[in-house]
Amino acid sequence: MNDVERFLKKVDKSGECWNWTGAAKGRNGYGSFGWNDKIVLPHRLSYVLHHPTTIDLLDGHREIYVCHKCDNRLCVNPAHLFLGTHTDNMKDMIAKGRGWQPKVKGEGHGKVKLTETQVREIRSRYANGGLSHQVLGDEYGVSRGQILRIVRRLNWTHI
Repeated sequence: MNDVERFLKKVDKSGECWNWTGAAKGRNGYGSFGWNDKIVLPHRLSYVLHHPTTIDLLDGHREIYVCHKCDNRLCVNPAHLFLGTHTDNMKDMIAKGRGWQPKVKGEGHGKVKLTETQVREIRSRYANGGLSHQVLGDEYGVSRGQILRIVRRLNWTHI
């Protein structure tokens, strides 16, 4: 059995995504395959097998990525794969709502307990004196440390 046949035996083509069923799905979620005395990523190999002029992609060339339209790291369907740079891959990830997202500030953040008005009140009341971080924290339902970060402008820096 040649390497191509060995590779194809480890591909499940029963769905739209052709899932890699071979060994070594690492902590990064990708598989691996032994090809010509090298370990290669199956989706890169699939792209090369279906686009033979890109054979040099298996010789390093990590500045060129084989990206997934389907976002399935185990997919080796060449119709789901495209070439791009690291920047292209990151833009694709963000456009699809995965991975890092720009930080949401203030009341737009999903875990916020205070409003901008309350933050202004806390700063004003603390500046006027007589109230401790603990007292303000108890009153507003947040920790003493949170009040400290608010009055020192370490949190809620945009107001």
